[in-house]
Amino acid sequence: MRTLVYSILLSQTVLGCGTAPADEADTKPETVDTGLEVDPSTRSFRMGFTPFPYEASWDAVTGVYDLIHDHGDFVAHHFDGGVPWSEALDGTAYPDAVNDELEMRLSLTDPLVPAYIALSPLSMGRDDLAPYWGAEFNMERTGPWATADFSDPDVRTAYANFAVSLIERFQPTWFNYAIEATDYLIHKPEQWDAFVGFVQHVHDAIETEHADVQLMISIALKHPDSSSSNTIRDRFSDVLPYVDVVGLSVYPYAFFGLEEGGNPANLPESWLSQVSDIAPDYPIAIAETAWIAENLNTDGGTWALSVNSSPEWQADYVQTLCTEANALNAEFITWWAPTDFDTLWEETLASDPLAAIWRDAGLYDGDVNPRAALEVWDLWHEKPWVD
Repeated sequence: MRTLVYSILLSQTVLGCGTAPADEADTKPETVDTGLEVDPSTRSFRMGFTPFPYEASWDAVTGVYDLIHDHGDFVAHHFDGGVPWSEALDGTAYPDAVNDELEMRLSLTDPLVPAYIALSPLSMGRDDLAPYWGAEFNMERTGPWATADFSDPDVRTAYANFAVSLIERFQPTWFNYAIEATDYLIHKPEQWDAFVGFVQHVHDAIETEHADVQLMISIALKHPDSSSSNTIRDRFSDVLPYVDVVGLSVYPYAFFGLEEGGNPANLPESWLSQVSDIAPDYPIAIAETAWIAENLNTDGGTWALSVNSSPEWQADYVQTLCTEANALNAEFITWWAPTDFDTLWEETLASDPLAAIWRDAGLYDGDVNPRAALEVWDLWHEKPWVD
């Protein structure tokens, strides 16, 4: 879903599809009494967002960058829709759509702020090799790539080449080269050893060219008492030699199986600190997270969810998140999207039930009005960042 949006935007927004009110990007939060105390006086983490837009218009695409630069310290660029496999292996020019996407992001990102880049070698289902990124995202792999896997030397070389090229373009502070890799462990445990070999190759290739970049692999956190979490605790150590910072992808309201999942008061005590058992003594970062501010009801079969929430509970989660991340000395927090994307969901994503899981998780609502959670976020953002 997330990569589908960018594919649509590249084809539509340059044609002037829709407009947004000219003053939306300048909307500032009203003072909101959340009743929450924010301690301590400093923060360990930088704060950022992905540039996920609220509608398929150029104004929305550029407007979210303004919001990010107003309320964050960095921009998080996720590339989760494939790899230009053949071109990356052969060293030939990437497809125009790939270059257009990269150049658009670069042109809208303040070069003076840090960048976090995340790239996925996995399919959206996290159970196979990533698709081909050519004229669009998520294209079918053909020829020898159709049956390739993580043990294939060409896969390892091509992916490493693409990763290095992204680092050279964006000059990131942090580079996550395996988004939510632990889901592959859960889905394909018999192929995990081959994946570990792939990780080692990619890590060594990047470090040879860019030893100063903080390399990451992210864990898709589950309920700490689940069998999936036990599997992660048992095997994530296999890739720890190849990371500098452990990334955490965490959306507990949807994927922890909580009763009354929209109330963060129901989070288990070790919902975030479980990483200390998975990767003892390693630096961590919240690679992506969010919390809905409205009730969620989907009819999506596998993705069917019914979760009640509210702006107040979202604000509670931001406070809980920042407090716990600070206690763990986290390096950064990425909130998934600055705004809800109701218009995008209805008009562009055809009310897709999977996309609905994140639709109402913005710190601004769908009309770009600030929520109480933004007040809490900004209170933390105003604190001095201490490395």
